[in-house]
Amino acid sequence: MKADKKKLWIFTFEYAGVAKVGGLGEVPANQALNLTDNYDITVFIPSHGQIENLKQKSKWKKYPFNCIGEIDSSIFGINDQKISYNISFYKFRINNVKIILLSGENNFTREFLDDNNVYNPNTINGKICLFSLGIRGFIKYLIDNNEEELASVVHLDDYHVVLPFIVMKQELIKNGLDISSIITIHLLTWPRFNINFYRACGIDNTPIKILQKNGFELLSLNEIFNLAQESNISDKDPTTEKIGALICDLVTTVSESYLISDIIPNCGQDLIEFKADFIWDGCDWDYNEIFRNLVETHGEEMHKVLTLTQDSLISREEMKKYLLEYKIGHLSQSPLINSQKVLNIINEISNGNPFVKNGNIKSFSESGPLVITTGRISPQKGFDIIFKAVPNVIKAVPNAKFLFLILPTDYSLNEIKEYAQFVKKYPNNLRIIFGVASDIFYLAHISADVYCALSRWEPFGIMALEAMASKIPIIATKVGGLQETVIDMRMYPEIGTGILIEKDNPNEFADSLISLLKSVEVANLVKNSAHHSIYEEQILKIVNEIPDGIIKSRVLIDYNYYYKVRENCFKRVKNHFTWNIVTKKLIDLYSIVQRLHSNS
Repeated sequence: MKADKKKLWIFTFEYAGVAKVGGLGEVPANQALNLTDNYDITVFIPSHGQIENLKQKSKWKKYPFNCIGEIDSSIFGINDQKISYNISFYKFRINNVKIILLSGENNFTREFLDDNNVYNPNTINGKICLFSLGIRGFIKYLIDNNEEELASVVHLDDYHVVLPFIVMKQELIKNGLDISSIITIHLLTWPRFNINFYRACGIDNTPIKILQKNGFELLSLNEIFNLAQESNISDKDPTTEKIGALICDLVTTVSESYLISDIIPNCGQDLIEFKADFIWDGCDWDYNEIFRNLVETHGEEMHKVLTLTQDSLISREEMKKYLLEYKIGHLSQSPLINSQKVLNIINEISNGNPFVKNGNIKSFSESGPLVITTGRISPQKGFDIIFKAVPNVIKAVPNAKFLFLILPTDYSLNEIKEYAQFVKKYPNNLRIIFGVASDIFYLAHISADVYCALSRWEPFGIMALEAMASKIPIIATKVGGLQETVIDMRMYPEIGTGILIEKDNPNEFADSLISLLKSVEVANLVKNSAHHSIYEEQILKIVNEIPDGIIKSRVLIDYNYYYKVRENCFKRVKNHFTWNIVTKKLIDLYSIVQRLHSNS
């Protein structure tokens, strides 16, 4: 390790390889992986019940101290006036990055820090509180025993780690120390804690250095709250996201669109605009490597299921046939779901419904053009718009297949029941797999013809990059970062990667999807015939069924236009959105905030 490497700490609640719920978990993990040449990195995260799992995978050590104390238990909904907490610290190493997990050493603490449901509504506030108290104890330990291990810059990911950062700042300043900071707000969720909760988390009135337009100023917690509320349009407690934006040296988000439309207006406006920026997310998926791995993993079974000769090469169409007609009904393990509430609901609705189970569902009887969507179940994601469009789409493309690979949470129990009814209604066209279906996630991406990203809001949307890296043209809404990653093929036909549509518009979505699926049909017909002239009448008939006039004209000019768009998707990610490319800006931003403190 280079002696001149500066120390970077990352505070987060998700980190791929430890605990990951959605796209957020990929961000700090991939940023860290691409920063190790420049920084000595340590990630701090609640254990989320993953310690025993990680012990099997990497070297580890337990720190020789515990953070012990008492806390007012009323914030946990417990009637006892005081209750003891006991926090331990485990260090692991993943891809040359140190990972420090905070874990419970007594039943009370373990119930929160070690809950494997990362955002369990019943434990999340306790997890934040105990994480904060643990960070305070850890900082005290380093100051007393190993001060050189303290970081020069800390990067916060989302609101869950704002309170731990405040206690860290206070402990440092009490000892004549300070630290540079960046917060990335991936998605505004409007959490609010009253000042008493901050106090319960170990935050006192010690003033901390806050960067304002005219320079640094020392402000206490009361003064920070007052500053946040002065610019607040409501009389509610300020959001934790706003507090985090005020106290950090730099406020970032994941796209320029989201920065301008949401972060600056809602997190302080002129109080943060001068110190606000964006860093795109990235994607390192390698299409050819994924394809090879799929053949290696599933090839023998594919040959058997599809009755292929052993020396025949497997095509993408054959992968799709294998996925739809066999594999979704023969998963090697049930999709991973950590919530018992979710499992109970799925078990309840799966009675008499072969299409909805936490495990193998009924396969399709035939293959067909494949449309996929992925992500966490939330009104944000617009899955309901896809359901509304299904009747119009299958009227034009009767054999269209829709495959949802979606993640249920305790907040989406009603949606699980509602979505299951659509599967029963369209058994020949629709399947939903609830939970992390690692068996087929990559297989579905390589097999798909169209990806749908119909978010009502989307700060960035890593799923769009993953789809494009898999050579899947995308239909996306004109919101947030999707506008910056997806290039509308109607406006820029030579470099287009999909279609951008208005949100909440099932008719526009249906027309766009039919247009792409008809383009697929034309391209496949030409590809599979040596002399497509004999199919000219049939091709022209399909082209004339394309609803979008611009796409229709492009396909008339080039019957293989769909394949051109597929290649555009691949090139778009490779040339602009690999993690190595997007992380270079982050290195520059770290340097900027460090200079601010060295000059103050």
